[in-house]
Amino acid sequence: MNTQSTPPTPAALLSEADARMAQALDNFFQRSHAPLQGSVLRAIAPQMTSVVIATGQTCLDWLNSRPDVLSAAFADQFRLHLARPETFTRRNDSRPAELQLLDDDALKRQLAEEKVATQLTEVLRADMLLLFGRLQAVRRAALDNPADHTKTYGPLPVIRALSRALDALGIDSRCGTLLLQCVGAPLLDTLKYTYTALYQFLGAQNVPELPLAHAAPLTRRTPSDAGQAILKHIQSVATQANETGSAGTSAATGGLTPVPSRLIDSLAGWQNRLLVAPSDAPAHILQQLQRGDHSGTDAHDLAVLDAVAGLFEFILDDPGLSPRYRTAVAQLQIPALRDALVAPDFFSAEQHPARQLIDLMGLLSRRFPEHDASHVHALEHIEAACAALHHDPGHPAEAFARAHDSLAAWLADEAARPDPGLASEVARMEHIERQELGTLLALENLQDLTERYPAPESVLRRLEAAWVPHMASLYVAESGEGPDWRTACHTLQQLFLSLQTPDSDATRESRLQSIPSINAALRRGLLAQGAEPAQLKDFFGAVTATQENWIRPALGQRERMISSFTPRRVSEQIESLAPQFTDTPGNDSALQQAQQLREGDWIDFDPAYEGLTAARALWVGVNGHLLFCDSAGGRPVALDSEQIAAEMRAGRARIPEQSLTRKAMLRLKENLPASPR
Repeated sequence: MNTQSTPPTPAALLSEADARMAQALDNFFQRSHAPLQGSVLRAIAPQMTSVVIATGQTCLDWLNSRPDVLSAAFADQFRLHLARPETFTRRNDSRPAELQLLDDDALKRQLAEEKVATQLTEVLRADMLLLFGRLQAVRRAALDNPADHTKTYGPLPVIRALSRALDALGIDSRCGTLLLQCVGAPLLDTLKYTYTALYQFLGAQNVPELPLAHAAPLTRRTPSDAGQAILKHIQSVATQANETGSAGTSAATGGLTPVPSRLIDSLAGWQNRLLVAPSDAPAHILQQLQRGDHSGTDAHDLAVLDAVAGLFEFILDDPGLSPRYRTAVAQLQIPALRDALVAPDFFSAEQHPARQLIDLMGLLSRRFPEHDASHVHALEHIEAACAALHHDPGHPAEAFARAHDSLAAWLADEAARPDPGLASEVARMEHIERQELGTLLALENLQDLTERYPAPESVLRRLEAAWVPHMASLYVAESGEGPDWRTACHTLQQLFLSLQTPDSDATRESRLQSIPSINAALRRGLLAQGAEPAQLKDFFGAVTATQENWIRPALGQRERMISSFTPRRVSEQIESLAPQFTDTPGNDSALQQAQQLREGDWIDFDPAYEGLTAARALWVGVNGHLLFCDSAGGRPVALDSEQIAAEMRAGRARIPEQSLTRKAMLRLKENLPASPR
């Protein structure tokens, strides 16, 4: 195992991060060809024409017979992207010198690339921001490395590298597009594992995290069905009011229609009233504004006023919002109305800055309740963030974004100083997860090599019992697929090759010469696991017996070679290994909800689960493990997604709506038919 007397330089860290990203892609199709086969079959099943069947068969042939070739081309194209990133953006992001028409296949390929990349970016945003914050810190220190790793590691360049790899292999365009359309789920897992491992690796090197995690969203805003319905209702009400109002007004004024006044021009006075309102109870000032005289006011503005007033009515009456937080949220009514009047996506985009700020305040209300010692401190920061909004009334969206980022940065600082007991528990969970992931990846390597290079079951069982734990320990020690891990993967592949009968004299001689170095590497790995002499003898006896089948053919075949291998349970400490090899129902809503939990989300138990009634997700792993605590940050309890789903099915657990604004939007949508206007 590598031991470093001096910490690696920033340039070396970036180089190692590049190597680990490429390594993950270099094994992608070997590890993922089974789920990819299922995705291809599901994709072609609804339209079984001769063309579609032929396209699907080509994909399946590549996945079954040449997954290593696919992966190697994928990794090579990604390395090319790392070396020359400008060549990967030119195709879609630059303007051609002359007009170019795309044929249907080329257009479908581009749409497939962009759709998969957008979906991956949306889901992986939180993991990306954590990693990119640390990468940005390393990049600033490595002044001689100009590459922007916050862009080069994202899903879009990865997808483009895959698309170019398929072209480089001469794969038919339709087949390549089908593979891109089917690659989303397994690539999501690969990138999530890799981003998390890289984040932990850089953390182990004491790399600080820049506040990139509080920046504006990397992706386009997500549309909300409820918000779209509200916008449609606003437009309908405004259109109806204009049609009826303009006819009457024209008759009264001799055919001249006056220009309606804008509601936004009168909001400054209403904001001043809100600021001097008593602090003992929140003021529903928008309801007061609704009752004012609005003759001649733009009908669309009045419809927006009704919608925002209804939204805040549900928010301020939410029982989960504590009284003093409710008063602070009430201060946002006029700024939010001002923003909604100039930007309709206030309703349709869940990541709108105003809604993000309100949602964050709602989470802080649960995180720092009134009986908590940190309640006053949290409220001070909330009130400061709200007060800052009123200094820039002309740019409400930007003011909301600054207020949200300031509050999120303070919360991140609070989270960075956890209780020592909780910090040690998180470290323990991360260690378990790395051990589990290392074991799973090593087993996947073993299974893939077995399919391509048959071996006796006796050798496979010994590798499972000895070499897989060695690779798992390397994964833990290096926080991912580091140099020693990659060397161990190469040793394993060389071992499998040494078990195959050579097809020529030159190959025979080459393999004979490689056996001593292979055995030496195997011995070092087994000794690192504390292997006894008897265990070493047993292990190498099985390996040598297979090699002798082609070294001394006269001895005859001793054991049948197999090309499929089902691993046994490697370690009783790794509790979620077994579910990885079984099918999970795709329509299990409880499990899907549990798998969507993120750090900071809440779950309610009734009756209490190990003393917890309202539990906050303190840490969420990439392989289904979660660590919960109470609102005070104590009483840690470890659960996995399956356990949470079981509690939900039994009616003992409920995941509440985490977003104040989304909950209010849904209630407002339900009440739209009863709108008075």
